[in-house]
Amino acid sequence: SQPFLPARRSVSERGFTTADPITPNGERPFVRVAAVDELSRNGDRVHVQLLDSDGRPRHVSLINHHGDVFAVDSLCYHAGGPLGAGDIEDVGGFACLSCPWHLYKVTLQTGEKLYRSTTFADDGVSLVPAGIKSVGKRQRTHSTEKRGDGWYVRLDLAGDFESDKFANKKIPGIAGARVVRV
Repeated sequence: SQPFLPARRSVSERGFTTADPITPNGERPFVRVAAVDELSRNGDRVHVQLLDSDGRPRHVSLINHHGDVFAVDSLCYHAGGPLGAGDIEDVGGFACLSCPWHLYKVTLQTGEKLYRSTTFADDGVSLVPAGIKSVGKRQRTHSTEKRGDGWYVRLDLAGDFESDKFANKKIPGIAGARVVRV
């Protein structure tokens, strides 16, 4: 395994970097966070702490699930638990992280919180399963891109998400994350 080395920044004649460009329309840059082989197998994970220009951290976990690499805020929206370290479970056909603290199920792809709903049976007393439901997106997800020299992530920070309130906290299981300056 090759050691991880951050991508070098080289400024183009247009004034933005080529290794992790800030696009003319103001999108955040893709930043190299891992070597290709660190996320090559199902279940591989890399936890990073992305520092903005002011030094504020954001904990993000990259997770390989059956060949697709997803990036989510590492800390659970509900109570700040180490979601990025949670088990991956199938919930109604959706790959979900299960938060180790309270077992909340959050989809890898969209950040939605799913739950198994119930309803009253015809007798009006007994509860019966009523399928999988979503309470909506609660956990922020981010864009990933595989390049020849490694895995890149771009923070997607549009809108407000409940996971934002825990994005920079120090939580056991995630606190030892690699630090990368954005």
